[in-house]
Amino acid sequence: MPRLPHSLLLKAYNISPLLPLVLQGTRSLPSAVNELRWLREHVLKRNKPTPTTQKELLRLCKRRSYSEPLQYILGSQPFGELNIKCRPGVLIARPEPEAYTTYLAKLLIKGSKGDRGFEFDERKPLRILDLCSGTGCISLLLHSLLVKRFPGVQINGWDISPNAVSLAVENLKRNISKGHLKIQPSQKPPPIQFDQVDIFSRFNRGQKKQLHCDIIICNPPYISQKAFLQDTSRSVRKWEPRLALVPEVEVEGYDGVKAEDVFYRRLIDLHTRFARSKLLVMEVGDDAQALRVATMALQNELPSRRDTVEIWRDGPELRNGLEGNGRVVLGGRVVGVKGMGNMRAVVVKSPDYVWSKDGVGQASR
Repeated sequence: MPRLPHSLLLKAYNISPLLPLVLQGTRSLPSAVNELRWLREHVLKRNKPTPTTQKELLRLCKRRSYSEPLQYILGSQPFGELNIKCRPGVLIARPEPEAYTTYLAKLLIKGSKGDRGFEFDERKPLRILDLCSGTGCISLLLHSLLVKRFPGVQINGWDISPNAVSLAVENLKRNISKGHLKIQPSQKPPPIQFDQVDIFSRFNRGQKKQLHCDIIICNPPYISQKAFLQDTSRSVRKWEPRLALVPEVEVEGYDGVKAEDVFYRRLIDLHTRFARSKLLVMEVGDDAQALRVATMALQNELPSRRDTVEIWRDGPELRNGLEGNGRVVLGGRVVGVKGMGNMRAVVVKSPDYVWSKDGVGQASR
Protein backbone atom coordinates (compact mmCIF):
# COMPACT_ATOMS: atom_id res chain seq x y z
CA MET A 1 0.00 0.00 0.00
CA PRO A 2 1.55 3.39 -1.01
CA ARG A 3 2.48 5.82 1.74
CA LEU A 4 0.46 8.99 2.11
CA PRO A 5 2.27 12.17 0.96
CA HIS A 6 3.58 14.35 3.78
CA SER A 7 1.78 17.35 2.26
CA LEU A 8 -1.56 15.53 2.55
CA LEU A 9 -0.92 14.54 6.17
CA LEU A 10 0.05 18.14 6.97
CA LYS A 11 -3.11 19.43 5.32
CA ALA A 12 -5.14 16.98 7.40
CA TYR A 13 -3.37 17.99 10.62
CA ASN A 14 -4.14 21.66 9.97
CA ILE A 15 -7.82 20.75 9.84
CA SER A 16 -7.67 18.63 13.00
CA PRO A 17 -4.79 16.95 14.86
CA LEU A 18 -6.86 13.74 14.86
CA LEU A 19 -7.51 13.76 11.13
CA PRO A 20 -4.19 12.17 10.01
CA LEU A 21 -5.08 9.06 12.04
CA VAL A 22 -8.42 8.67 10.27
CA LEU A 23 -6.79 9.50 6.93
CA GLN A 24 -4.51 6.48 7.30
CA GLY A 25 -7.61 4.31 7.28
CA THR A 26 -9.63 6.08 4.58
CA ARG A 27 -6.76 7.09 2.21
CA SER A 28 -9.02 9.98 1.14
CA LEU A 29 -9.16 13.40 2.81
CA PRO A 30 -12.88 14.10 2.14
CA SER A 31 -13.78 10.66 3.49
CA ALA A 32 -11.55 11.21 6.52
CA VAL A 33 -13.26 14.54 7.29
CA ASN A 34 -16.68 12.88 7.19
CA GLU A 35 -15.61 9.91 9.28
CA LEU A 36 -13.99 12.07 11.96
CA ARG A 37 -17.24 14.00 12.22
CA TRP A 38 -19.20 10.76 12.64
CA LEU A 39 -16.75 9.46 15.23
CA ARG A 40 -17.00 12.71 17.18
CA GLU A 41 -20.81 12.62 17.03
CA HIS A 42 -20.75 8.99 18.19
CA VAL A 43 -18.67 9.86 21.26
CA LEU A 44 -20.58 13.02 22.14
CA LYS A 45 -23.94 11.28 21.73
CA ARG A 46 -23.18 9.35 24.90
CA ASN A 47 -21.20 11.95 26.87
CA LYS A 48 -20.67 15.67 27.22
CA PRO A 49 -17.27 17.02 26.03
CA THR A 50 -14.65 16.26 28.69
CA PRO A 51 -11.01 15.15 28.72
CA THR A 52 -12.36 11.60 28.97
CA THR A 53 -14.40 11.95 25.78
CA GLN A 54 -11.34 13.32 23.99
CA LYS A 55 -9.39 10.22 25.03
CA GLU A 56 -12.23 8.03 23.78
CA LEU A 57 -12.27 9.86 20.45
CA LEU A 58 -8.50 9.44 20.14
CA ARG A 59 -8.87 5.72 20.83
CA LEU A 60 -11.47 5.34 18.08
CA CYS A 61 -9.35 7.32 15.62
CA LYS A 62 -6.41 5.02 16.33
CA ARG A 63 -8.60 2.02 15.57
CA ARG A 64 -9.53 3.60 12.24
CA SER A 65 -5.85 4.25 11.48
CA TYR A 66 -5.35 0.47 11.41
CA SER A 67 -8.02 0.24 8.66
CA GLU A 68 -10.71 -1.13 10.96
CA PRO A 69 -14.02 -0.41 9.18
CA LEU A 70 -15.95 2.55 10.51
CA GLN A 71 -19.07 0.39 10.85
CA TYR A 72 -17.29 -1.96 13.25
CA ILE A 73 -16.05 0.99 15.29
CA LEU A 74 -19.47 2.66 15.47
CA GLY A 75 -21.17 -0.70 15.84
CA SER A 76 -23.93 -0.09 13.31
CA GLN A 77 -24.86 0.86 9.76
CA PRO A 78 -28.08 2.44 8.42
CA PHE A 79 -29.94 0.23 5.93
CA GLY A 80 -33.08 1.85 4.63
CA GLU A 81 -35.01 2.96 7.70
CA LEU A 82 -33.35 0.24 9.78
CA ASN A 83 -30.33 0.36 12.05
CA ILE A 84 -28.17 -2.73 11.52
CA LYS A 85 -25.65 -3.82 14.13
CA CYS A 86 -22.20 -4.61 12.74
CA ARG A 87 -19.32 -6.47 14.30
CA PRO A 88 -16.15 -8.26 13.17
CA GLY A 89 -16.76 -11.70 11.69
CA VAL A 90 -19.90 -10.68 9.78
CA LEU A 91 -19.97 -8.85 6.46
CA ILE A 92 -20.94 -5.18 6.70
CA ALA A 93 -24.28 -4.11 5.19
CA ARG A 94 -23.68 -1.99 2.08
CA PRO A 95 -25.63 0.49 -0.09
CA GLU A 96 -25.82 -1.77 -3.16
CA PRO A 97 -27.99 -4.49 -1.54
CA GLU A 98 -30.13 -1.73 -0.03
CA ALA A 99 -30.80 -0.34 -3.53
CA TYR A 100 -31.86 -3.58 -5.22
CA THR A 101 -33.79 -4.79 -2.15
CA THR A 102 -35.78 -1.55 -2.08
CA TYR A 103 -36.39 -1.77 -5.84
CA LEU A 104 -37.62 -5.35 -5.55
CA ALA A 105 -40.05 -4.36 -2.79
CA LYS A 106 -41.37 -1.46 -4.87
CA LEU A 107 -42.01 -3.76 -7.82
CA LEU A 108 -43.84 -6.29 -5.66
CA ILE A 109 -46.01 -3.60 -4.04
CA LYS A 110 -46.75 -1.90 -7.35
CA GLY A 111 -47.61 -5.20 -8.96
CA SER A 112 -49.88 -6.30 -6.12
CA LYS A 113 -52.02 -3.20 -6.67
CA GLY A 114 -52.90 -4.45 -10.14
CA ASP A 115 -50.79 -1.87 -11.96
CA ARG A 116 -49.93 -4.38 -14.69
CA GLY A 117 -48.13 -6.14 -11.92
CA PHE A 118 -47.70 -9.33 -9.95
CA GLU A 119 -51.16 -10.60 -8.98
CA PHE A 120 -50.41 -12.40 -5.75
CA ASP A 121 -52.94 -14.66 -4.06
CA GLU A 122 -53.42 -12.86 -0.75
CA ARG A 123 -54.88 -15.99 0.82
CA LYS A 124 -51.34 -17.37 0.87
CA PRO A 125 -48.31 -15.77 2.54
CA LEU A 126 -45.57 -14.33 0.36
CA ARG A 127 -42.61 -16.63 1.09
CA ILE A 128 -39.08 -15.28 0.72
CA LEU A 129 -35.78 -17.09 1.28
CA ASP A 130 -32.72 -14.91 1.93
CA LEU A 131 -29.57 -17.00 1.39
CA CYS A 132 -26.15 -15.97 2.77
CA SER A 133 -28.18 -13.62 4.95
CA GLY A 134 -25.29 -12.19 7.01
CA THR A 135 -26.46 -9.42 9.34
CA GLY A 136 -30.05 -10.09 8.27
CA CYS A 137 -30.26 -6.65 6.64
CA ILE A 138 -32.01 -7.81 3.45
CA SER A 139 -34.57 -9.95 5.29
CA LEU A 140 -35.39 -7.19 7.74
CA LEU A 141 -35.63 -4.46 5.11
CA LEU A 142 -37.87 -6.57 2.90
CA HIS A 143 -40.23 -7.24 5.81
CA SER A 144 -40.37 -3.57 6.80
CA LEU A 145 -41.19 -2.54 3.22
CA LEU A 146 -43.63 -5.33 2.35
CA VAL A 147 -45.61 -6.09 5.51
CA LYS A 148 -48.30 -3.44 4.98
CA ARG A 149 -49.15 -4.79 1.55
CA PHE A 150 -48.40 -8.43 2.33
CA PRO A 151 -49.33 -8.88 6.02
CA GLY A 152 -48.66 -12.62 5.82
CA VAL A 153 -45.13 -12.28 4.42
CA GLN A 154 -42.76 -14.95 5.75
CA ILE A 155 -39.00 -14.55 5.40
CA ASN A 156 -36.33 -17.11 6.24
CA GLY A 157 -32.65 -16.20 6.32
CA TRP A 158 -29.95 -18.87 5.96
CA ASP A 159 -26.25 -18.46 6.59
CA ILE A 160 -23.44 -20.94 7.14
CA SER A 161 -21.84 -18.77 9.84
CA PRO A 162 -23.16 -19.11 13.40
CA ASN A 163 -21.80 -15.62 14.10
CA ALA A 164 -23.89 -14.21 11.27
CA VAL A 165 -27.05 -16.02 12.41
CA SER A 166 -26.56 -14.78 15.96
CA LEU A 167 -26.08 -11.18 14.79
CA ALA A 168 -29.11 -11.39 12.48
CA VAL A 169 -31.27 -12.47 15.43
CA GLU A 170 -29.90 -9.54 17.44
CA ASN A 171 -30.74 -7.17 14.59
CA LEU A 172 -34.26 -8.59 14.42
CA LYS A 173 -34.80 -7.94 18.13
CA ARG A 174 -33.09 -4.54 17.93
CA ASN A 175 -35.30 -3.24 15.14
CA ILE A 176 -38.46 -4.60 16.75
CA SER A 177 -37.59 -2.77 19.97
CA LYS A 178 -36.91 0.46 18.05
CA GLY A 179 -40.28 0.19 16.31
CA HIS A 180 -38.81 -0.26 12.83
CA LEU A 181 -40.39 -3.72 12.47
CA LYS A 182 -44.06 -4.30 13.29
CA ILE A 183 -43.78 -7.82 14.69
CA GLN A 184 -45.39 -9.26 17.79
CA PRO A 185 -43.30 -11.84 19.71
CA SER A 186 -46.37 -14.10 19.91
CA GLN A 187 -46.80 -14.35 16.12
CA LYS A 188 -46.81 -17.98 14.94
CA PRO A 189 -45.11 -18.92 12.75
CA PRO A 190 -42.52 -16.17 13.21
CA PRO A 191 -42.64 -13.83 10.17
CA ILE A 192 -38.83 -13.68 10.15
CA GLN A 193 -36.42 -16.34 11.33
CA PHE A 194 -32.73 -17.08 10.81
CA ASP A 195 -31.03 -20.48 10.72
CA GLN A 196 -27.53 -21.85 10.20
CA VAL A 197 -27.65 -23.71 6.88
CA ASP A 198 -25.00 -24.73 4.36
CA ILE A 199 -26.73 -24.32 1.00
CA PHE A 200 -24.43 -26.96 -0.55
CA SER A 201 -25.47 -29.61 1.98
CA ARG A 202 -28.42 -32.00 2.04
CA PHE A 203 -31.51 -30.30 3.41
CA ASN A 204 -33.62 -31.66 6.24
CA ARG A 205 -37.42 -31.71 6.15
CA GLY A 206 -37.83 -28.28 7.70
CA GLN A 207 -35.31 -26.71 5.34
CA LYS A 208 -37.00 -28.29 2.31
CA LYS A 209 -40.26 -26.75 3.45
CA GLN A 210 -38.65 -23.30 3.68
CA LEU A 211 -37.01 -23.85 0.29
CA HIS A 212 -40.41 -24.08 -1.39
CA CYS A 213 -40.80 -20.33 -1.63
CA ASP A 214 -41.86 -17.59 -4.01
CA ILE A 215 -38.65 -15.54 -4.04
CA ILE A 216 -34.99 -16.38 -3.44
CA ILE A 217 -32.63 -13.47 -2.87
CA CYS A 218 -28.91 -13.82 -2.22
CA ASN A 219 -25.73 -11.80 -1.80
CA PRO A 220 -23.27 -14.70 -2.09
CA PRO A 221 -19.47 -14.86 -1.90
CA TYR A 222 -18.38 -13.88 -5.41
CA ILE A 223 -14.80 -12.55 -5.32
CA SER A 224 -11.99 -14.59 -6.85
CA GLN A 225 -8.91 -15.37 -4.77
CA LYS A 226 -6.80 -13.16 -7.06
CA ALA A 227 -9.23 -10.24 -6.90
CA PHE A 228 -9.45 -10.56 -3.11
CA LEU A 229 -5.69 -10.11 -2.82
CA GLN A 230 -5.23 -7.48 -5.52
CA ASP A 231 -8.45 -5.48 -5.83
CA THR A 232 -10.08 -5.28 -2.40
CA SER A 233 -9.17 -2.59 0.11
CA ARG A 234 -6.91 -3.26 3.06
CA SER A 235 -9.91 -2.70 5.31
CA VAL A 236 -11.84 -5.51 3.62
CA ARG A 237 -8.90 -7.95 3.52
CA LYS A 238 -7.86 -7.38 7.11
CA TRP A 239 -11.19 -7.11 8.88
CA GLU A 240 -14.15 -8.57 6.99
CA PRO A 241 -14.78 -12.34 6.88
CA ARG A 242 -13.19 -14.03 3.88
CA LEU A 243 -15.87 -16.73 4.16
CA ALA A 244 -18.50 -14.20 3.06
CA LEU A 245 -16.39 -12.86 0.19
CA VAL A 246 -14.45 -15.67 -1.49
CA PRO A 247 -16.10 -18.99 -2.42
CA GLU A 248 -14.16 -21.87 -0.87
CA VAL A 249 -16.22 -24.81 -2.15
CA GLU A 250 -15.73 -27.40 -4.86
CA VAL A 251 -18.80 -29.09 -6.30
CA GLU A 252 -18.88 -32.17 -8.49
CA GLY A 253 -20.68 -31.59 -11.76
CA TYR A 254 -19.85 -27.90 -11.91
CA ASP A 255 -17.02 -28.36 -14.40
CA GLY A 256 -16.16 -25.24 -16.33
CA VAL A 257 -17.65 -22.92 -13.71
CA LYS A 258 -15.21 -20.29 -12.45
CA ALA A 259 -14.42 -20.62 -8.74
CA GLU A 260 -15.93 -17.20 -8.04
CA ASP A 261 -19.18 -18.20 -9.80
CA VAL A 262 -19.84 -21.52 -8.07
CA PHE A 263 -22.52 -20.11 -5.74
CA TYR A 264 -24.52 -18.85 -8.71
CA ARG A 265 -24.71 -22.30 -10.26
CA ARG A 266 -26.04 -23.66 -6.97
CA LEU A 267 -28.55 -20.81 -6.65
CA ILE A 268 -29.83 -21.40 -10.17
CA ASP A 269 -30.21 -25.12 -9.42
CA LEU A 270 -32.14 -24.33 -6.23
CA HIS A 271 -34.39 -21.91 -8.10
CA THR A 272 -35.19 -24.15 -11.07
CA ARG A 273 -35.00 -27.70 -9.70
CA PHE A 274 -35.77 -27.56 -5.99
CA ALA A 275 -37.63 -24.45 -4.88
CA ARG A 276 -39.40 -23.84 -8.19
CA SER A 277 -39.48 -20.24 -7.02
CA LYS A 278 -41.02 -17.51 -9.15
CA LEU A 279 -38.11 -15.10 -8.77
CA LEU A 280 -34.37 -15.32 -8.09
CA VAL A 281 -32.31 -12.20 -7.30
CA MET A 282 -28.50 -12.60 -7.10
CA GLU A 283 -25.97 -9.86 -6.37
CA VAL A 284 -22.87 -9.88 -8.61
CA GLY A 285 -19.49 -8.19 -8.40
CA ASP A 286 -19.07 -6.53 -11.79
CA ASP A 287 -20.31 -6.38 -15.37
CA ALA A 288 -18.27 -9.36 -16.56
CA GLN A 289 -19.63 -11.56 -13.78
CA ALA A 290 -23.17 -10.34 -14.42
CA LEU A 291 -22.96 -11.44 -18.06
CA ARG A 292 -21.50 -14.83 -17.07
CA VAL A 293 -24.22 -15.43 -14.49
CA ALA A 294 -26.99 -14.34 -16.83
CA THR A 295 -25.64 -16.72 -19.47
CA MET A 296 -25.44 -19.50 -16.87
CA ALA A 297 -29.07 -18.94 -15.92
CA LEU A 298 -30.18 -19.18 -19.55
CA GLN A 299 -28.12 -22.31 -20.19
CA ASN A 300 -29.37 -24.15 -17.10
CA GLU A 301 -33.11 -23.56 -17.33
CA LEU A 302 -35.34 -26.60 -17.53
CA PRO A 303 -36.51 -27.64 -21.02
CA SER A 304 -40.11 -27.24 -19.90
CA ARG A 305 -39.53 -23.84 -18.29
CA ARG A 306 -38.28 -20.87 -20.30
CA ASP A 307 -37.10 -18.31 -17.75
CA THR A 308 -36.66 -14.59 -18.35
CA VAL A 309 -33.37 -13.05 -17.23
CA GLU A 310 -32.75 -9.41 -16.41
CA ILE A 311 -29.78 -7.41 -15.08
CA TRP A 312 -30.12 -4.54 -12.61
CA ARG A 313 -27.44 -1.88 -12.23
CA ASP A 314 -26.44 -0.10 -8.99
CA GLY A 315 -29.33 2.32 -9.43
CA PRO A 316 -32.00 0.11 -11.03
CA GLU A 317 -34.62 2.87 -10.98
CA LEU A 318 -32.42 5.52 -12.61
CA ARG A 319 -32.38 6.41 -16.28
CA ASN A 320 -30.06 8.81 -18.06
CA GLY A 321 -29.74 8.63 -21.81
CA LEU A 322 -27.87 5.65 -23.18
CA GLU A 323 -26.94 4.31 -19.74
CA GLY A 324 -30.58 3.86 -18.78
CA ASN A 325 -32.65 0.80 -19.57
CA GLY A 326 -31.12 -1.27 -22.35
CA ARG A 327 -30.47 -4.83 -23.36
CA VAL A 328 -27.78 -7.30 -24.25
CA VAL A 329 -28.01 -10.45 -26.35
CA LEU A 330 -26.55 -13.60 -24.77
CA GLY A 331 -26.62 -16.86 -26.70
CA GLY A 332 -29.30 -15.52 -28.98
CA ARG A 333 -31.54 -14.47 -26.05
CA VAL A 334 -32.38 -10.90 -25.13
CA VAL A 335 -31.53 -9.88 -21.56
CA GLY A 336 -32.90 -6.57 -20.30
CA VAL A 337 -30.58 -4.21 -18.41
CA LYS A 338 -32.10 -1.66 -16.02
CA GLY A 339 -30.77 1.50 -14.41
CA MET A 340 -27.44 3.30 -14.10
CA GLY A 341 -24.02 2.37 -12.74
CA ASN A 342 -22.29 -0.99 -12.57
CA MET A 343 -24.21 -4.20 -13.15
CA ARG A 344 -25.16 -5.32 -9.63
CA ALA A 345 -27.84 -8.03 -9.70
CA VAL A 346 -29.01 -10.79 -12.02
CA VAL A 347 -32.74 -11.48 -11.80
CA VAL A 348 -34.29 -14.73 -13.05
CA LYS A 349 -38.06 -14.92 -13.45
CA SER A 350 -40.06 -18.09 -13.94
CA PRO A 351 -42.56 -18.45 -16.81
CA ASP A 352 -45.52 -17.88 -14.46
CA TYR A 353 -44.07 -14.53 -13.39
CA VAL A 354 -44.23 -12.32 -16.48
CA TRP A 355 -43.01 -8.74 -16.21
CA SER A 356 -44.51 -5.90 -18.19
CA LYS A 357 -42.36 -3.46 -20.13
CA ASP A 358 -42.14 -1.10 -17.13
CA GLY A 359 -40.53 -3.84 -15.06
CA VAL A 360 -43.50 -4.88 -12.96
CA GLY A 361 -44.28 -8.52 -12.36
CA GLN A 362 -47.54 -10.20 -13.24
CA ALA A 363 -48.54 -13.80 -12.65
CA SER A 364 -49.66 -15.53 -15.81
CA ARG A 365 -52.98 -17.35 -15.75
